[in-house]
Amino acid sequence: MAHYDIFREQLAIKYPAYGHALWEPSPGELYCPVEVGDVGYIREGRFHRLFNALLPAKHQSHQTFGVPEYHEPLKPNTSKHIDSSTLRPNDFCSAGVVASDEPDCRALGPDDYSEISFSCTRKRGAVLSLPVLARREDTVARGVFGKWIVKHIDSWFAWARQLGLGIDRMEDIILVTGHHRARSWANVAFYESPPDARISFGVEVTSDPGTRIKWKFSRKRTQGAVFHWGPEGEVRWCVLC
Repeated sequence: MAHYDIFREQLAIKYPAYGHALWEPSPGELYCPVEVGDVGYIREGRFHRLFNALLPAKHQSHQTFGVPEYHEPLKPNTSKHIDSSTLRPNDFCSAGVVASDEPDCRALGPDDYSEISFSCTRKRGAVLSLPVLARREDTVARGVFGKWIVKHIDSWFAWARQLGLGIDRMEDIILVTGHHRARSWANVAFYESPPDARISFGVEVTSDPGTRIKWKFSRKRTQGAVFHWGPEGEVRWCVLC
């Protein structure tokens, strides 16, 4: 199994309410940020959007692939169906991954520097580290979304296969009911981990005038793990899951 699949699988087992953790959460210039209502699939750690179930067929965001035949926009019972909140800085570890210190003991405030080590006692494991607040958006109409994908999944899947994108399983199609946007993150995947699999890294957070992040990873102190991080410098929001 590839490292980006291990990362997503292990965190989904530990934190099922948070959805799919993306190894490549930053869309850059090639991809639009993930939005509630998006229908798409995950490949190589990145979410690929096909269309948005909440938007009409002629919306400009549907110019690339169009929409499935007989598309009708999903209309929740209320227009204000998006609930927003924040996710505190933390280290989200899968089962079997142990931090050298408790996450709450980390110095994550402005102008502070911290370093932490993780070890993995199982064959596979994952860590998602958030050094600053993340934003969360979720629909409160989950029941409506659930009924909608049941009603339309057959036509969505048939249409997706016609696009020739290599979507061969119906369960690969995702209807986004919520997401988290982070300004910076670090992803770790432990794969085929030896008994002493470990990784150490540090993060520096400053806020003068905007929030700036600097990550420091030690390759000499990394064994049996793959890591990926970003953005650095003055940071903005990107979608984690």
